[in-house]
Amino acid sequence: MAKILGIGWDVGGWMGSKQGIAAATFDLDTQKFAWIGTPRNTNLKKHKHWTPESIVETLNPMISVEDFDEVTIGMDASLGFPISYKKLVNQEVQDIKVPSKEIQNPYAYRDTERHIFEKFGKKPLSAPFDKLGNNTTLALSFALKWYREEGFKMIPQQGDKSNKHVMIEVYPALVKTMEQTFIKEEILQLIPSEVNPRSDAYDAAICSILALLLKGNGRFIENVTLQDPCIPIETAKEEGWIYYI
Repeated sequence: MAKILGIGWDVGGWMGSKQGIAAATFDLDTQKFAWIGTPRNTNLKKHKHWTPESIVETLNPMISVEDFDEVTIGMDASLGFPISYKKLVNQEVQDIKVPSKEIQNPYAYRDTERHIFEKFGKKPLSAPFDKLGNNTTLALSFALKWYREEGFKMIPQQGDKSNKHVMIEVYPALVKTMEQTFIKEEILQLIPSEVNPRSDAYDAAICSILALLLKGNGRFIENVTLQDPCIPIETAKEEGWIYYI
């Protein structure tokens, strides 16, 4: 394994133009990092086909996904729904309990989101209860399509990081709101200066860097890796997991 590719997708909704895309590479042998084109905002409707290959081609038509040994797609969108919520929409009878806090609502939040809240004090949006459901259904639809047609696996739902082509859920807002640490600076200083920090393209750039960290195994940014699931793995495989630093 030498050349790795990190594709970032800041997922928007089905009808909007708020899709941020980015792609970056890292050579594990030469320790060389490079952007493929410049992170940008785009509109899903402009693309006849929306695939990992087409995302890379949009950024630089001279580069192909096939040029790389391993590829990770980092998506800023939920890649799963809470177990209790899925049971509810399938009309499975469950005990009704009023939660003590909103984050404890089993229909609204997954275990990974509760973990993020407990660890960082930051509450992700709820896919069932907030407008994030728009983005989630879009991301999941394409993730399943890319699994069937392109061989990419969502992890931990469909495989693990030993698979060559994987898709992960990330949360760039966590990076942007980190306290001033060397890790935050190491990440943000990599983003081209012309990319607006308030743009979807900027978040997509963070997604692509996080994607590289997954396969970089502590070598892309020295000793920095992403957290593997630390909730019951059966739950993570059912609901998904937010990979974070």
